[in-house]
Amino acid sequence: MNSNINWSEKVKNLDETIRKEIGIEDDNEAKHILIKVQTKSAESIEPAFIVGEDEVFLDLFVLSPQGPGITSTAVLKDNIQSVGVIGGVSAEKIDPSEVPDETPLLDDVAGLYQ
Repeated sequence: MNSNINWSEKVKNLDETIRKEIGIEDDNEAKHILIKVQTKSAESIEPAFIVGEDEVFLDLFVLSPQGPGITSTAVLKDNIQSVGVIGGVSAEKIDPSEVPDETPLLDDVAGLYQ
């Protein structure tokens, strides 16, 4: 029964394992871990991150593929088939001048969600 699973802890441990396996062994713990939730329906919920949970529900913020939007949703834990880690965002501050402009890249993939 999925209601007994602590998904927040499982996702955190999975993210740690992935970081070690690919050689990212820094001390910065991921602040937000992007996940994909597969429920018993055909559609998966992604990209999302966990904002809370209790015995019955997993509370998520789902990022919108159409723009800079976030939707809050709750999933019944008994309906979850699997949860996978997409990536993590560390709490480390990055100098914005060191980030390359990604606008041309984003223009190339804009048609994927249409």
